[in-house]
Amino acid sequence: MSPTQEERWEALELIGAYAAGELEGEEAHEAERLIFERPDYRRLAESYARMLVMLGTLGQEPVVAPEAAIGHAIRRAYVSAFLRQTETLLGGVGRSYLDAFVYYFGLRAARPAGSEG
Repeated sequence: MSPTQEERWEALELIGAYAAGELEGEEAHEAERLIFERPDYRRLAESYARMLVMLGTLGQEPVVAPEAAIGHAIRRAYVSAFLRQTETLLGGVGRSYLDAFVYYFGLRAARPAGSEG
């Protein structure tokens, strides 16, 4: 009989926690029993162990970003800020010209100074 989806997820979590050394006592024995009885769970535990070793090794390596990548990110930030400011400026100027155009052709009455909305 194959385990249900929920039982499989529980087993995956249990085996992952066991491989990470997070279990003690009865939980650790349960994980060991699953690993011993099921070849697919044994392979899963081995995969978890290999992954944890790789992550540990990678975590000890210094990460140095290439100068080109940093420069590219900074240039993109500058261009993005410039485009946002340009959009704001042109949007304001465009609205002003549109309001003047509407007023000039009498499509809408002028709002008295100091009136809201």
